[in-house]
Amino acid sequence: MYKILIIRLSSFGDIVLTYPLINELNKAFPESQIDFLTKSQYKELVRLHPHVNNIISFNNESLSEIRSNLNEYDIIIDLHKNIRSYLFTLFISNLVVRYKKQTFKKLLLVVSKINLFKEVIPVYKKYLLSIHKLLNYDNYEYSNTNLIKKSQRIITENYVVISPSSKHFTKTLPEEKFAEIIENIHNKKIVIVGDNSKTDKDICEYLSANCDNVINYCGKTDFEKLTNILYYSDLVICNDSGVLHLAESLGKKVIVFFGSTVKEFGFFPQLESTKVVENINLNCRPCTHIGKSYCPKKHFKCMRDLQTENIFIE
Repeated sequence: MYKILIIRLSSFGDIVLTYPLINELNKAFPESQIDFLTKSQYKELVRLHPHVNNIISFNNESLSEIRSNLNEYDIIIDLHKNIRSYLFTLFISNLVVRYKKQTFKKLLLVVSKINLFKEVIPVYKKYLLSIHKLLNYDNYEYSNTNLIKKSQRIITENYVVISPSSKHFTKTLPEEKFAEIIENIHNKKIVIVGDNSKTDKDICEYLSANCDNVINYCGKTDFEKLTNILYYSDLVICNDSGVLHLAESLGKKVIVFFGSTVKEFGFFPQLESTKVVENINLNCRPCTHIGKSYCPKKHFKCMRDLQTENIFIE
């Protein structure tokens, strides 16, 4: 038996991509206690996973208060690897392992367009490789997770989910493109989702006002309700965002748009059924490894030139 702590403070997609690691830890050490340290705003997202025992939520607590709880763990897995997570684990006597971010290679690809990635390693696999010696095997296939609690589906009709926003402008397909997509979907309801941010609400209100057959759930779901809506949908259409990874963790069919970022950064889809739409003919991609609030070239061709009218909808 082990007492295991996973540290991943944020954000939506990064936390969802820890689920395969939690699956493998539970499989290898079924009697062990698996706890998770994250920011308070993401604790319900972590709670979705059935094999997480306890959640330490970080908000404005002092560093010493958090650190006082960490010496009781046999193994600490730092999947955030920033200054704060280093400070959390400083002088911890038990085993601490961290994953490799490959930050230098990412920055070199962004700034100089020099690609040193000999192999594209998905982020979920990087997480698993951090505990390679602990697991002592090489089966790092992507695994889905049973996140659905015993509850009835929220929406009873057949529907397609569209998540039209993203945290960064350069990772967001323009709203008029999503409107074109909605116009070509027939015989199904369209459910649009987003969080409480002004950006999400503005985009979803635009689509709700300018498109027929739309149900606007923006700002009306927590992580559990969002999971329910994604799980019972016929298709999920989204940007490179946390919704992509949550939908794939549920085994859903997805169409996703990639703008300023590329597969080398590790956040590309893992399911063969997922359709990626991107502009591969631009020498300015990638312009960032995270996302930007503006297009550095001021043309935004990585998203504006995407052909959305030919997207296949069942």
